[in-house]
Amino acid sequence: METEESRDLEAEAAELEERERTLEARKRDLEAEKKALRAEAASLEGAEVKSKKPDKVTLVSVSNVEEEEINWLYPPYVPRGKITLCAAYPGTGKTYLLCYMAACVSTGRSFFNLIPFKDEPGKVIYLTSEDGIGDTIKKRLRICGANTDNVFTVPDGQNNLLFDSPEIEEFIKQIKPALMIFDPFQSYIGKEVDMNAANKTRERLNCIVSLAQKYNVAVVIICHFNKNGKGDAITRVMGSTDIMGICRSYIALGNVPGEEDIKYMSHEKSSLERKGKTILFEIDPDRGGIVYVGENALSMDDYTAIRNKKRAKDAPALEGAKQFIIDQMPDGSRLASEIVTLAKARHISERSLRRAREELQIIVQKTKEFPPKSLWVLPEKAGQPEEPQAVQETLPL
Repeated sequence: METEESRDLEAEAAELEERERTLEARKRDLEAEKKALRAEAASLEGAEVKSKKPDKVTLVSVSNVEEEEINWLYPPYVPRGKITLCAAYPGTGKTYLLCYMAACVSTGRSFFNLIPFKDEPGKVIYLTSEDGIGDTIKKRLRICGANTDNVFTVPDGQNNLLFDSPEIEEFIKQIKPALMIFDPFQSYIGKEVDMNAANKTRERLNCIVSLAQKYNVAVVIICHFNKNGKGDAITRVMGSTDIMGICRSYIALGNVPGEEDIKYMSHEKSSLERKGKTILFEIDPDRGGIVYVGENALSMDDYTAIRNKKRAKDAPALEGAKQFIIDQMPDGSRLASEIVTLAKARHISERSLRRAREELQIIVQKTKEFPPKSLWVLPEKAGQPEEPQAVQETLPL
């Protein structure tokens, strides 16, 4: 028999169902109203665009144009209100160098030996999609002595910005930075844009060019070189030549041939001032991150020619060492000590022998005897039965 309590529960359930239906109906009405408002706004915007007449193009005498002085962040390498390009191969220290530049701006100190245009701390916006903020960027900023209160970025996982994203201008208005860094170029041009198409890249780049000029911000864009290593310092930069066209300053980074621990920063393009000297530096976290070594007048193309000449000079010796190793291993393997001794007798340098071993991908194994000896084995023989088991070893030559 139905109790009074069960009847009350049924009534309450029915009331809740009715309320839910009412809310659903109200939700549908609001969605329809929202769509109608959007359509009306789009119609009004279209009408406004159609009714707006383009400004009439006029001519003025150059004598009536007021001259303007160039503002610099660090002359002559980094101008304010303009785009500076920084290009390098991976592993040449570009991120470390830009963290050092950001640190210098944030504290108002000199960049290498370059006195800042305004000797006071400025703010920096550092946007990157390649390196982690916590494990890389902040750590290097700290090592370089940055005032991290003056450096701003977008947290990991949220950086889906493009050069023409409206948030970019909002960030600039909010922070008022002296320096803004984009790392790397291809992340902010957009996946749908062909980097080699000038008309596509120019359209998106014009946005950041306008913002740099409007707010007097020094914008540095990091680019990569093409993988084939061909061309000069200008044509090696990945993408359309329009990328090089929009920048007013271009610096290239690389390793000094024969002294790979020393890096160079060469000034390859300067549309506003005479090009600066090439700056040499080292990366040493124990000495403040970036350590100034000196200056010279060599360009990236000069360093490339030196490297190529060095390789050409070493090539005959290297090829001779490779053939020597093969000749001394008719069965595919031989004791390392015997090969080293014979190489010395043939006046083959340790450097050539080491490089030849690396290029031939010689495998170093241990013999089964006691004490074990090092054995060099050709790669194609390493997998055959009865061979000693391979172990990792660094062989002193």
